[in-house]
Amino acid sequence: MNPSAIGWTDFSGGDLNFVTGCTPASEGCANCYARRIYERFGRDFSKVTFHEIKLRLLSRMRFPRYSPKRGAPHKPMAFVVDTGDLFHDSLWFDDIMCAFDVFAQRQDVIWQVLTKRPERMLQEAQRWCEGNNVETMPANVWLGVTVENPKRLRERYPLLELTPAKTKFLSIEPMLESMAEAPYMASALDTVDWVICGAESGPHRRPFEVQWAVDLYETCQANFKPFFGKQASGLYPGEPLVLGDYGVVHEWPEEGW
Repeated sequence: MNPSAIGWTDFSGGDLNFVTGCTPASEGCANCYARRIYERFGRDFSKVTFHEIKLRLLSRMRFPRYSPKRGAPHKPMAFVVDTGDLFHDSLWFDDIMCAFDVFAQRQDVIWQVLTKRPERMLQEAQRWCEGNNVETMPANVWLGVTVENPKRLRERYPLLELTPAKTKFLSIEPMLESMAEAPYMASALDTVDWVICGAESGPHRRPFEVQWAVDLYETCQANFKPFFGKQASGLYPGEPLVLGDYGVVHEWPEEGW
């Protein structure tokens, strides 16, 4: 298992991508890095596929005892399906239930799941909880939604709020507009456990102002919510997001066991 280049997780890619392919869900998808990779190799990114063999391998995969990025006593973090969406409409609910079962069985790993389809996430999380006679997903399953602008926050946050997860997070990447004063942001910060923020990268990246991220960080501070600045606007991904005098801010939520 290779370390992830994504700053807010320890591992991604490989067998963690047991769902591949996706279709656009909103304006945040316009410059999708995964689609660019697929097209470079002549593959059809719109073909959504569930790879049962990868999920089986994942259920037995060896992880370190502690998070390489956070250290002891924190568990390793694994971001699943980073080149697709676990809650895409093309997937059978049985496949999603199997994934949730693996996450529940592997309590030694924090599973980070991110979607632009919170309606399906809410539906399937509720289905899994009902089937297992529990009120919430296991504490090691972190569920989040992408909200690239105030419009998507307004649409997606209320569904995330209803989702039966103990740890919920927002990924504001690519950050396409100022978000600190967006409607629903105050409500969201009452509920969510973590905020990730990042600019778009690549030759066709859209405008980004560092002050947007600074304002959001200050709002998170005022509400005692951890903030992770993922990347700045740049030709290549991974350029550090420097928040003025605050510098680079990398914070994670408490694990809460």
